[in-house]
Amino acid sequence: MPSSKSGASVSSDLTRIPMRNPSSRIPVAITLGDPRGVGPEVVLKALALRGVARGIVPVVVGSPAVVRRAQRLIGGEMPILPLSPGELPDMRQARGVYVLCPKGVRPTQTGSGDARLSGRMSFACVREGVRLCAEGGASALVTAPVSKASLKAAGTGYVGHTEMLRVLSRAKTAVMMFAWAKHRVSLVTTHVPLSAVSKALTKRRVETTISLTERALRFLYRVSEPRMAVLSFNPHKGENGLLGREEQRVIEPAILSSRRRGLDIHGPFAADSFFSRSEWKTFHAIVAMYHDQGLIPAKILGGEKAVNVTLGLPFVRTSPGHGTAEDIAWKGIANPGAMASAILLAARLARNVRVPLAWD
Repeated sequence: MPSSKSGASVSSDLTRIPMRNPSSRIPVAITLGDPRGVGPEVVLKALALRGVARGIVPVVVGSPAVVRRAQRLIGGEMPILPLSPGELPDMRQARGVYVLCPKGVRPTQTGSGDARLSGRMSFACVREGVRLCAEGGASALVTAPVSKASLKAAGTGYVGHTEMLRVLSRAKTAVMMFAWAKHRVSLVTTHVPLSAVSKALTKRRVETTISLTERALRFLYRVSEPRMAVLSFNPHKGENGLLGREEQRVIEPAILSSRRRGLDIHGPFAADSFFSRSEWKTFHAIVAMYHDQGLIPAKILGGEKAVNVTLGLPFVRTSPGHGTAEDIAWKGIANPGAMASAILLAARLARNVRVPLAWD
């Protein structure tokens, strides 16, 4: 598990983030991600789309030089409002985008040609976004894609957002969930090599994923009676142990214990055929055992509407379902649809929050 040495977790008590009036405009922090990727372009393009910024006060976290470069690329004319660390955005501001340059990043830095620098910049943006949420300056955090290679080159010790956000926010655990329309898929394991997934699967980990998913359905999505499904790990559900014993050893006991706690949970279902039957649509959420098992159907079925939501944090966090796409970065051709979906969902979920989100 990564340590927090490369960026100490924020000091504020994140369980005391103030709940906001659902009819008022809410501040949403949006990080630019890796400056060598499409993040800056899709962030500004998404905010310029009709209806995306309605009801929110966007606070873009990143280098002002990167923001100006992205504006020139897309021909944007949105007013840029500088925001200093520690300063809170003005909720009365009706036009423009606040830009907050994180500590450790110079306003003139672009990070365009150096993986180490771009990794440091993208990490600093996330750290500043978490701080903003901790201090009540933002009701939700939306993160543009980061590069795992850049994060490694920068020596951050992290492989992705989920692990980074857990440490920075001092959350006990964090679960990746992909959501689109009325469907959600949660992952028991995330950025783990397939060869290590079996060892990473434990009864407690499956139970925790089920619990966090159920909590999100109730308190973020306002589902009064959540109904969930769990996928198997091995082919044909392990064929009673002939093709693997993870179902008998881990998954089935986790389902039984969750049922004893009153959860409406079903499975395990054979993963290869589950999404080919219409029954999957009757569940409010599906729990998958590993990254590709859940994300392949989510991205095929949800497309650019499939949004990454992190569960277990004391604030709402979303992200588009795509990566940095460096092959098309800074060419003006990146599609902002996924980022727009992430911003809209973050605002919607933040308005739904009525209880502290930190899980214990």
